[in-house]
Amino acid sequence: MSSISLSNCSQPAQPIRILIADRNCMGSQLLAESLDRDSRFEAVGVAGAAATTDILSAVSAHKPDVAVISADFDGGAKKGLQAASAVNAHYRNVHIVVLLELSTRESVIAAFRCGAKGVFCRSKPLDEFRSCIERVSRGEIWANCVETEYLLEAARNAPSCDGIDSDKVGMLSKREVQVAEGAAQGYSNKQLADQFRLSEHTVKNYLSRVFEKLGVSNRFELLFLLFNRGNGLSSRAVGPNVSGLGNPIEIYLKAAEEGYAAAQFIVGLAHLDGYGVEKNGHSAYYWLRMAEENSSAVRQRSRALTEDLRAKLNPDEIEDLERSIATGARNDKILASKPVELFKHRLPLLTDRQAV
Repeated sequence: MSSISLSNCSQPAQPIRILIADRNCMGSQLLAESLDRDSRFEAVGVAGAAATTDILSAVSAHKPDVAVISADFDGGAKKGLQAASAVNAHYRNVHIVVLLELSTRESVIAAFRCGAKGVFCRSKPLDEFRSCIERVSRGEIWANCVETEYLLEAARNAPSCDGIDSDKVGMLSKREVQVAEGAAQGYSNKQLADQFRLSEHTVKNYLSRVFEKLGVSNRFELLFLLFNRGNGLSSRAVGPNVSGLGNPIEIYLKAAEEGYAAAQFIVGLAHLDGYGVEKNGHSAYYWLRMAEENSSAVRQRSRALTEDLRAKLNPDEIEDLERSIATGARNDKILASKPVELFKHRLPLLTDRQAV
């Protein structure tokens, strides 16, 4: 286990002040006692399974350098993540380490989205935990190779303004780009306001200007634009009225029903916002969960298939393909495909779960 950013370790002049909010009071106290045995650390407070307001009060009172917060409290799953998000919003100078029961893709991404600078799985040795706290206290990021790949994958798949026409992006201010990408990723106006320290009214005004400049009328069309352009889809597939292709929602619904994760994600958000289909929380939940399950399966299956192909392809051909992928090259034939055909090219149909 090592942090992403490596530097020479030096003994701090003052002990690192740590606030601990483990899943329960006993766990917090035991962890505090363990860290206190090391002269590099000073546990300045414990708040096991406390309410978010209590943890915020403890941070205010003790002014720690690092807050160690369990992702889950005994009183409720993900309560710790809510507390971490609140600490990050109110005390940006406090570095956060989130304790995880299991280092899964979902838990790692959720922790960093809530403001963590490091994640630590309980199954790892205590010596690594001490190194994690020390590195995070210096502003470094702590994540192992697998956890880092989760974050990179999430960044690659997030809707972004990077892939759309430079002329359109040039019309947006830096803040408008931030708000546009946040809205397309599913954040509410209140969450965006908290993140950027704006009023909800100001966020609404930013979104109105973004919609006007990009030629869309709501969040779903914004997502459609950013997702498609950022993932190399044909410009003909962007927008609510696509000549010759019918209703694009129907196209994505068909692909979703056939098991394609990217389409399931879009259909889930369509049901969430009521764009082109009935606004239905149950349907949104179903398709978003299906996308989550299948994206993991697609990733594993794709890796297995590419490993098999490595034994059959010429090494020089593989090198050329990898270079093409690294530079973002796209196959013109695939770019000309309709969305459902594109999914068939890019995402293997996983009808046989045993194959994964």
